[in-house]
Amino acid sequence: MVDVMLVLLVIFMVGASVETAMYEERLELTRVERDLVPRQPEEPENVLKEVPIVVPNTNVKKVQEHEEKEPRVLLGEDLVFRLDQTPVVDCIALTPSLKELPRTGDNDKAAELFEQCAREAAAKLGPNVRIQEKKRVNFAADRTIPWGWATRFMAIMGDEHGIKQVNIVVMNRTPGSEP
Repeated sequence: MVDVMLVLLVIFMVGASVETAMYEERLELTRVERDLVPRQPEEPENVLKEVPIVVPNTNVKKVQEHEEKEPRVLLGEDLVFRLDQTPVVDCIALTPSLKELPRTGDNDKAAELFEQCAREAAAKLGPNVRIQEKKRVNFAADRTIPWGWATRFMAIMGDEHGIKQVNIVVMNRTPGSEP
């Protein structure tokens, strides 16, 4: 019985290798014939043709109208926090030594003094009804304010007053005008 199985195994192994050789020969002939026939070049398949791309229609005017309804906290070059146009906290009046220190992200003393001012501003702005109603505020800071100071104020508003969203908006200013 084992002898029969071994004979069959050898027959199938030889037959499979012969069949594979014949298949490879036919495949090679097909390749040669296909290469000899002139064809038009195939257009590359457009992968994005079937992917729908939906671009939202935006209207800047609508966004600006929406922003005007939201409470807007402004931090001007003069280091005065304002709610819309109403001054809330003057950092220079609160910490006069802040005026002489350079406004750089690596000045620890200035950052510490600004944080005191930011906490004072957050204490006055946080309980505001308009801000607490939506738990959101639009925030704009002058370009001279270090980014680290601005983010510290946003973090204080979130941590101490539960503000879940602080939108950063652009200050529209013309030279010589107030923020």
